Amino acid sequence: MIVFDTLFILLIIYLFIYCIYQLFFYTKARNVEKYYEMQEKTRNLVVDKRKLCVIIWASSKDKNLDNLLGILNNQTYPKENYQVHVVYQQDELDSLPRRDFALGAQIHNIQNPDYFSKDKAINLFLQKLCTEEDFDAYVFLGADRIVGEKYLENVNKTLSNSCVIIGSTICTNKKNQLAKKLKTNVINSYLKYTNVTKNIARSMFDLPFFVDGQNFIITKDVLDKIGYVALENRDLELEFSLQIALNDIKTIYSPYVLTFVDVKNYDFSTPTLKTRFDLLIRNFSHLITKSAMYRELVLFMLKPNSLVVLSFYVFLLILSICAPSHIPQKLVVALGVFLLINLVISIYISRISPKEIPYLLLYPFCLFWQKLKIFINTLTMRSIMNSRYEEENVNSATISAVVNNGKKDCVCKLDLVSEDGMRKVVFREGNRFIVTDSFLRMHDALCDMTYKLNSKGMTLKTCQNCTHFTLCPDGTLDCLNGKCQISKEEILIWNGCQFFNPITKEGQEEI
Repeated sequence: MIVFDTLFILLIIYLFIYCIYQLFFYTKARNVEKYYEMQEKTRNLVVDKRKLCVIIWASSKDKNLDNLLGILNNQTYPKENYQVHVVYQQDELDSLPRRDFALGAQIHNIQNPDYFSKDKAINLFLQKLCTEEDFDAYVFLGADRIVGEKYLENVNKTLSNSCVIIGSTICTNKKNQLAKKLKTNVINSYLKYTNVTKNIARSMFDLPFFVDGQNFIITKDVLDKIGYVALENRDLELEFSLQIALNDIKTIYSPYVLTFVDVKNYDFSTPTLKTRFDLLIRNFSHLITKSAMYRELVLFMLKPNSLVVLSFYVFLLILSICAPSHIPQKLVVALGVFLLINLVISIYISRISPKEIPYLLLYPFCLFWQKLKIFINTLTMRSIMNSRYEEENVNSATISAVVNNGKKDCVCKLDLVSEDGMRKVVFREGNRFIVTDSFLRMHDALCDMTYKLNSKGMTLKTCQNCTHFTLCPDGTLDCLNGKCQISKEEILIWNGCQFFNPITKEGQEEI
């Protein structure tokens, strides 16, 4: 019980540290008006028009692509100062006509299976583009995003030398459904809340950010220094963010670099717990040698989300009621009061309206439901993939055969298995179970089964082991056909009949 008591106390300390950590950001976020005033002043001083390259990864599944390209084609930013490139995954079953240009964008069709993954295709394209064009910065957009007509103009005003920009997001909804409307309000309330209490507060502290691969800008000199981008999934985005911070590259959050995403496409996924701990262990040595900003970002991976905080506290509360001798109730109550104070202060600092507060409080439950759906979908997809694998790569047939154990004939089952181009045979009789090695030919698998049974004093009575059997080559490696010299009929190597006569060792032939 000492171990459990220690773990519970550590959990309480962890939540107290989380509350204190959050209070620092809430204190800084009080001056959010000054932050916006300073941003407006610096943005209005920008007069240079940098050359931008917009890169979009898309496939036939992205139905919003043309809408996004149409908006990018009508930006207020001068057209001579930006290009739009679409790295398009050309699926084998894609029935859409191939396009090289569309709505002012150049489309690069990726057909090589070796480069079907997002990161491989984009990095290959960037290597080619960097040698042919001279861009000042690269803008990465998700194909399911929508932007305003001043999007690139806002990007240019935010850019500085050697930096990475992380944009902001707003959730939209076109469906007149109660569930969709509720979900949209919940997400937008949360985004508005975190925009002030986390993103702007971190900006005021000059702290680094995690990359959002769907709305992300990187200057050319930074890209040359890092040498790659990693935007495939949340795990790789997290690792890429740490790599940026490790090189002491400034990360800027801009609420002006705004994208819109439909509620059905809003991504609730986060880096996996395993990835976080792996990266924490891998970067642990850097906590001493690197800058304070980098150390904060590494430790920031330990920060729990609202669902985890709520789950931990409910867990501690239940334990304090059921086992008061192990978990001090006063300590848990004090923790609850501290968490509530944090929530009240954060809501006040975020300046969300009173009608948005109920939606914000529903976010942990919305997050739980979405995580549950992701978990169920993952299990379902894994089941489907396993089913497809077995369907495409594993074929089997079960036949009845006769085996002689030296005293009498017995009926047995033979499973003839074809898996990934290899063949094997499974022998089943009662509780007896024998499996051969894998071979290129079923003939060799049956020979191996015959050998294994012979070593146990049994004879497998299949046509392949009969002196009356003649193999009939059909031009394939896995020849299965033959002819019986008694019945004069065509047969398969695993068939059997009453005329069986075993082949002697001297009469065996190498096929």
